[in-house]
Amino acid sequence: MEIMCFLYLLLAGFLLKSQLVGAQFPDQTILVAINAELKVPGWDVNNSNYCSWQGVSCGNHSMVEKLDLSHKNLRGNVTLVSELKALKRLDLSNNNFHGVIPPALGNLSDLEVLDLSANKFEGSIPPGLGGLRNLKSLNLSNNLLVGDMPNELQGLEKLQEIQISSNQLSGSIPSWVGNLTNLRVFTAYENRLDGRIPDNLGLNSELHILNLHSNQLEGPIPASIFFQGKLEVLVLTQNNLSDDIPKKIGNCQSLSNVRIGNNHLVGTIPKTIGNISSLTYFEADNNNLSARWCQILLSVLTSPS
Repeated sequence: MEIMCFLYLLLAGFLLKSQLVGAQFPDQTILVAINAELKVPGWDVNNSNYCSWQGVSCGNHSMVEKLDLSHKNLRGNVTLVSELKALKRLDLSNNNFHGVIPPALGNLSDLEVLDLSANKFEGSIPPGLGGLRNLKSLNLSNNLLVGDMPNELQGLEKLQEIQISSNQLSGSIPSWVGNLTNLRVFTAYENRLDGRIPDNLGLNSELHILNLHSNQLEGPIPASIFFQGKLEVLVLTQNNLSDDIPKKIGNCQSLSNVRIGNNHLVGTIPKTIGNISSLTYFEADNNNLSARWCQILLSVLTSPS
Protein backbone atom coordinates (compact mmCIF):
# COMPACT_ATOMS: atom_id res chain seq x y z
CA MET A 1 0.00 0.00 0.00
CA GLU A 2 2.84 2.41 0.83
CA ILE A 3 4.47 1.66 -2.53
CA MET A 4 1.23 2.39 -4.36
CA CYS A 5 0.78 5.69 -2.49
CA PHE A 6 4.31 6.65 -3.46
CA LEU A 7 3.65 5.78 -7.10
CA TYR A 8 0.47 7.84 -7.17
CA LEU A 9 2.31 10.77 -5.61
CA LEU A 10 5.05 10.31 -8.18
CA LEU A 11 2.50 10.25 -10.99
CA ALA A 12 0.70 13.30 -9.60
CA GLY A 13 4.03 15.12 -9.48
CA PHE A 14 4.76 14.19 -13.08
CA LEU A 15 1.34 15.35 -14.23
CA LEU A 16 1.58 18.63 -12.31
CA LYS A 17 4.99 19.29 -13.79
CA SER A 18 3.63 18.48 -17.25
CA GLN A 19 0.87 21.05 -16.84
CA LEU A 20 3.31 23.68 -15.61
CA VAL A 21 5.72 23.28 -18.53
CA GLY A 22 3.04 22.63 -21.15
CA ALA A 23 4.18 19.10 -21.94
CA GLN A 24 2.09 17.28 -24.56
CA PHE A 25 2.67 13.64 -23.62
CA PRO A 26 1.19 12.82 -20.19
CA ASP A 27 0.86 9.15 -21.17
CA GLN A 28 4.64 8.85 -20.96
CA THR A 29 4.63 9.71 -17.27
CA ILE A 30 1.87 7.17 -16.69
CA LEU A 31 3.88 4.45 -18.45
CA VAL A 32 6.96 5.32 -16.41
CA ALA A 33 4.91 4.93 -13.22
CA ILE A 34 3.47 1.63 -14.49
CA ASN A 35 6.99 0.37 -15.15
CA ALA A 36 8.07 1.39 -11.64
CA GLU A 37 5.34 -0.90 -10.29
CA LEU A 38 5.49 -3.82 -12.74
CA LYS A 39 9.13 -3.81 -13.95
CA VAL A 40 8.14 -4.52 -17.56
CA PRO A 41 10.88 -6.40 -19.45
CA GLY A 42 12.06 -4.58 -22.55
CA TRP A 43 10.85 -1.13 -21.56
CA ASP A 44 13.56 1.54 -21.80
CA VAL A 45 12.23 4.47 -19.80
CA ASN A 46 15.18 6.54 -21.00
CA ASN A 47 13.79 6.32 -24.54
CA SER A 48 11.41 9.27 -24.84
CA ASN A 49 9.67 7.65 -27.82
CA TYR A 50 7.39 5.63 -25.57
CA CYS A 51 5.13 4.72 -28.48
CA SER A 52 7.94 2.43 -29.64
CA TRP A 53 8.17 0.57 -26.34
CA GLN A 54 7.39 -3.13 -26.59
CA GLY A 55 3.65 -3.76 -26.49
CA VAL A 56 2.72 -0.06 -26.72
CA SER A 57 0.81 1.38 -29.68
CA CYS A 58 -0.28 4.99 -29.96
CA GLY A 59 -2.91 6.83 -31.92
CA ASN A 60 -3.71 10.49 -32.32
CA HIS A 61 -1.72 13.00 -30.25
CA SER A 62 0.64 10.19 -29.15
CA MET A 63 -1.95 8.79 -26.76
CA VAL A 64 -1.64 5.09 -25.93
CA GLU A 65 -4.44 3.09 -27.56
CA LYS A 66 -3.09 -0.46 -27.27
CA LEU A 67 -1.17 -2.02 -24.40
CA ASP A 68 -0.07 -5.64 -24.71
CA LEU A 69 1.81 -6.90 -21.65
CA SER A 70 0.89 -10.57 -22.10
CA HIS A 71 3.25 -13.49 -21.39
CA LYS A 72 5.75 -11.47 -19.32
CA ASN A 73 5.39 -13.13 -15.90
CA LEU A 74 4.39 -9.78 -14.40
CA ARG A 75 3.02 -9.23 -10.93
CA GLY A 76 1.94 -6.15 -9.03
CA ASN A 77 -0.91 -3.66 -9.00
CA VAL A 78 -2.32 -2.75 -12.42
CA THR A 79 -4.62 0.07 -11.26
CA LEU A 80 -2.39 2.72 -12.88
CA VAL A 81 -3.28 1.33 -16.31
CA SER A 82 -6.71 2.93 -15.87
CA GLU A 83 -5.04 6.35 -16.25
CA LEU A 84 -4.40 5.65 -19.96
CA LYS A 85 -7.70 7.19 -20.96
CA ALA A 86 -7.43 6.53 -24.73
CA LEU A 87 -6.90 2.76 -24.39
CA LYS A 88 -8.87 0.63 -26.83
CA ARG A 89 -7.12 -2.72 -26.31
CA LEU A 90 -5.65 -3.99 -23.05
CA ASP A 91 -4.02 -7.42 -22.86
CA LEU A 92 -2.60 -8.49 -19.49
CA SER A 93 -3.08 -12.21 -20.09
CA ASN A 94 -0.71 -15.00 -19.05
CA ASN A 95 0.99 -13.23 -16.18
CA ASN A 96 1.05 -13.66 -12.41
CA PHE A 97 -1.30 -10.91 -11.27
CA HIS A 98 -3.03 -11.53 -7.93
CA GLY A 99 -5.78 -9.84 -5.96
CA VAL A 100 -9.03 -8.36 -7.19
CA ILE A 101 -9.54 -6.92 -10.65
CA PRO A 102 -9.16 -3.15 -10.18
CA PRO A 103 -12.62 -1.54 -10.45
CA ALA A 104 -10.92 1.54 -11.94
CA LEU A 105 -10.51 -0.38 -15.22
CA GLY A 106 -14.21 0.33 -15.69
CA ASN A 107 -13.28 3.98 -16.30
CA LEU A 108 -11.62 3.17 -19.64
CA SER A 109 -14.61 4.32 -21.66
CA ASP A 110 -12.97 3.76 -25.07
CA LEU A 111 -11.86 0.19 -24.31
CA GLU A 112 -12.94 -2.39 -26.91
CA VAL A 113 -10.87 -5.43 -25.86
CA LEU A 114 -10.05 -6.47 -22.28
CA ASP A 115 -8.05 -9.67 -21.77
CA LEU A 116 -7.10 -10.57 -18.19
CA SER A 117 -7.04 -14.34 -18.75
CA ALA A 118 -4.56 -16.80 -17.28
CA ASN A 119 -3.70 -14.90 -14.12
CA LYS A 120 -4.64 -15.35 -10.46
CA PHE A 121 -7.22 -12.61 -10.10
CA GLU A 122 -9.67 -13.42 -7.34
CA GLY A 123 -12.83 -12.05 -5.83
CA SER A 124 -15.88 -11.20 -7.90
CA ILE A 125 -16.17 -9.67 -11.35
CA PRO A 126 -16.26 -5.90 -10.64
CA PRO A 127 -19.66 -4.35 -11.38
CA GLY A 128 -17.69 -1.28 -12.48
CA LEU A 129 -16.78 -3.08 -15.71
CA GLY A 130 -20.32 -2.22 -16.74
CA GLY A 131 -18.94 1.22 -17.56
CA LEU A 132 -17.04 -0.16 -20.57
CA ARG A 133 -19.80 0.71 -23.03
CA ASN A 134 -17.58 0.24 -26.10
CA LEU A 135 -16.32 -3.19 -25.06
CA LYS A 136 -16.51 -5.89 -27.74
CA SER A 137 -14.41 -8.65 -26.16
CA LEU A 138 -14.13 -9.62 -22.48
CA ASN A 139 -11.82 -12.47 -21.47
CA LEU A 140 -11.51 -13.28 -17.76
CA SER A 141 -10.83 -17.01 -18.20
CA ASN A 142 -8.40 -19.05 -16.11
CA ASN A 143 -8.45 -17.04 -12.92
CA LEU A 144 -9.84 -17.59 -9.42
CA LEU A 145 -12.98 -15.50 -9.74
CA VAL A 146 -16.06 -16.29 -7.66
CA GLY A 147 -19.66 -15.11 -7.41
CA ASP A 148 -22.25 -14.26 -10.03
CA MET A 149 -22.07 -12.54 -13.37
CA PRO A 150 -22.92 -8.96 -12.31
CA ASN A 151 -26.06 -7.47 -13.81
CA GLU A 152 -24.16 -4.25 -14.49
CA LEU A 153 -22.64 -5.99 -17.54
CA GLN A 154 -26.00 -6.13 -19.29
CA GLY A 155 -25.44 -2.61 -20.61
CA LEU A 156 -22.44 -3.72 -22.68
CA GLU A 157 -24.48 -3.90 -25.86
CA LYS A 158 -21.46 -4.11 -28.19
CA LEU A 159 -20.10 -7.31 -26.64
CA GLN A 160 -19.25 -9.97 -29.22
CA GLU A 161 -17.24 -12.29 -26.98
CA ILE A 162 -17.64 -13.24 -23.32
CA GLN A 163 -15.04 -15.71 -22.06
CA ILE A 164 -15.20 -16.49 -18.33
CA SER A 165 -14.13 -20.14 -18.30
CA SER A 166 -12.05 -21.97 -15.70
CA ASN A 167 -12.96 -19.90 -12.66
CA GLN A 168 -15.15 -20.64 -9.65
CA LEU A 169 -18.17 -18.61 -10.73
CA SER A 170 -21.55 -19.66 -9.37
CA GLY A 171 -25.21 -18.79 -9.74
CA SER A 172 -27.22 -18.97 -12.92
CA ILE A 173 -26.49 -17.58 -16.37
CA PRO A 174 -28.49 -14.33 -16.37
CA SER A 175 -31.16 -13.90 -19.01
CA TRP A 176 -29.64 -10.60 -20.15
CA VAL A 177 -26.86 -12.59 -21.85
CA GLY A 178 -29.49 -13.61 -24.38
CA ASN A 179 -30.32 -9.96 -25.02
CA LEU A 180 -26.82 -9.11 -26.27
CA THR A 181 -27.54 -8.81 -29.99
CA ASN A 182 -23.88 -8.83 -31.07
CA LEU A 183 -22.82 -11.87 -29.05
CA ARG A 184 -20.90 -14.43 -31.12
CA VAL A 185 -18.85 -16.33 -28.52
CA PHE A 186 -19.91 -17.34 -25.00
CA THR A 187 -17.60 -19.67 -23.10
CA ALA A 188 -18.14 -20.34 -19.40
CA TYR A 189 -16.88 -23.91 -19.03
CA GLU A 190 -15.37 -25.31 -15.83
CA ASN A 191 -17.24 -23.17 -13.32
CA ARG A 192 -20.01 -23.86 -10.80
CA LEU A 193 -22.89 -22.36 -12.73
CA ASP A 194 -26.31 -23.85 -12.06
CA GLY A 195 -29.92 -23.38 -13.09
CA ARG A 196 -31.15 -23.42 -16.67
CA ILE A 197 -29.53 -22.14 -19.81
CA PRO A 198 -31.59 -19.02 -20.68
CA ASP A 199 -34.25 -19.85 -23.25
CA ASN A 200 -33.47 -16.63 -25.14
CA LEU A 201 -29.77 -17.38 -25.60
CA GLY A 202 -29.03 -17.20 -29.31
CA LEU A 203 -32.47 -15.89 -30.13
CA ASN A 204 -31.30 -12.32 -30.69
CA SER A 205 -27.70 -12.86 -31.81
CA GLU A 206 -25.75 -14.94 -34.33
CA LEU A 207 -24.13 -17.20 -31.76
CA HIS A 208 -21.14 -19.07 -33.24
CA ILE A 209 -19.50 -20.75 -30.24
CA LEU A 210 -21.18 -21.92 -27.01
CA ASN A 211 -19.12 -23.85 -24.48
CA LEU A 212 -20.63 -24.51 -21.05
CA HIS A 213 -18.80 -27.78 -20.31
CA SER A 214 -18.44 -28.95 -16.71
CA ASN A 215 -20.95 -26.92 -14.74
CA GLN A 216 -24.11 -27.85 -12.85
CA LEU A 217 -26.64 -26.69 -15.44
CA GLU A 218 -30.00 -28.41 -15.66
CA GLY A 219 -33.16 -28.39 -17.71
CA PRO A 220 -33.43 -28.70 -21.51
CA ILE A 221 -31.03 -27.56 -24.21
CA PRO A 222 -32.86 -24.41 -25.39
CA ALA A 223 -33.90 -24.48 -29.03
CA SER A 224 -33.05 -20.77 -29.18
CA ILE A 225 -29.31 -21.47 -29.57
CA PHE A 226 -30.06 -22.95 -33.00
CA PHE A 227 -32.55 -20.26 -34.05
CA GLN A 228 -30.21 -18.07 -36.12
CA GLY A 229 -28.52 -21.10 -37.69
CA LYS A 230 -24.98 -19.74 -37.21
CA LEU A 231 -23.75 -22.06 -34.45
CA GLU A 232 -20.42 -23.74 -35.27
CA VAL A 233 -19.33 -25.28 -31.95
CA LEU A 234 -21.57 -26.57 -29.15
CA VAL A 235 -20.05 -28.04 -25.98
CA LEU A 236 -22.41 -28.86 -23.08
CA THR A 237 -20.74 -31.98 -21.65
CA GLN A 238 -20.73 -32.83 -17.92
CA ASN A 239 -23.84 -31.03 -16.77
CA ASN A 240 -27.30 -32.19 -15.65
CA LEU A 241 -29.19 -31.33 -18.82
CA SER A 242 -32.34 -33.29 -19.62
CA ASP A 243 -35.17 -33.63 -22.15
CA ASP A 244 -34.86 -34.16 -25.92
CA ILE A 245 -32.27 -32.75 -28.30
CA PRO A 246 -34.09 -29.93 -30.17
CA LYS A 247 -34.94 -30.66 -33.80
CA LYS A 248 -33.86 -27.12 -34.68
CA ILE A 249 -30.24 -28.30 -34.42
CA GLY A 250 -30.61 -29.07 -38.13
CA ASN A 251 -30.82 -25.31 -38.85
CA CYS A 252 -27.09 -24.89 -38.23
CA GLN A 253 -25.39 -25.65 -41.53
CA SER A 254 -21.95 -24.63 -40.22
CA LEU A 255 -22.08 -26.78 -37.08
CA SER A 256 -18.91 -28.88 -36.99
CA ASN A 257 -18.50 -29.91 -33.37
CA VAL A 258 -21.24 -31.13 -30.99
CA ARG A 259 -20.38 -32.44 -27.52
CA ILE A 260 -23.37 -33.14 -25.25
CA GLY A 261 -22.23 -36.26 -23.41
CA ASN A 262 -22.50 -36.93 -19.67
CA ASN A 263 -25.93 -35.40 -19.14
CA HIS A 264 -29.46 -36.83 -18.70
CA LEU A 265 -30.75 -36.30 -22.23
CA VAL A 266 -33.53 -38.61 -23.46
CA GLY A 267 -35.15 -39.59 -26.74
CA THR A 268 -33.06 -40.05 -29.85
CA ILE A 269 -30.95 -38.06 -32.26
CA PRO A 270 -33.18 -35.86 -34.43
CA LYS A 271 -33.02 -36.81 -38.09
CA THR A 272 -32.66 -33.11 -38.91
CA ILE A 273 -29.02 -33.48 -37.95
CA GLY A 274 -28.60 -35.05 -41.36
CA ASN A 275 -28.97 -31.53 -42.79
CA ILE A 276 -25.59 -30.57 -41.34
CA SER A 277 -22.97 -31.37 -43.98
CA SER A 278 -20.17 -29.73 -41.97
CA LEU A 279 -20.50 -31.95 -38.88
CA THR A 280 -17.19 -33.69 -38.12
CA TYR A 281 -17.50 -34.56 -34.40
CA PHE A 282 -20.53 -35.66 -32.41
CA GLU A 283 -20.36 -36.88 -28.81
CA ALA A 284 -23.47 -37.87 -26.84
CA ASP A 285 -22.24 -40.70 -24.62
CA ASN A 286 -23.52 -41.29 -21.08
CA ASN A 287 -27.05 -39.98 -21.49
CA ASN A 288 -30.43 -41.71 -21.48
CA LEU A 289 -30.79 -41.65 -25.25
CA SER A 290 -32.37 -44.46 -27.24
CA ALA A 291 -30.07 -47.42 -27.77
CA ARG A 292 -30.44 -46.83 -31.51
CA TRP A 293 -29.05 -43.29 -31.43
CA CYS A 294 -25.65 -44.33 -32.77
CA GLN A 295 -27.15 -46.20 -35.74
CA ILE A 296 -29.51 -43.33 -36.50
CA LEU A 297 -26.64 -40.84 -36.37
CA LEU A 298 -24.54 -43.00 -38.66
CA SER A 299 -27.36 -43.35 -41.16
CA VAL A 300 -28.16 -39.65 -41.38
CA LEU A 301 -24.51 -38.69 -41.68
CA THR A 302 -23.73 -41.22 -44.41
CA SER A 303 -26.91 -40.87 -46.44
CA PRO A 304 -26.59 -39.11 -49.84
CA SER A 305 -27.28 -35.37 -49.66
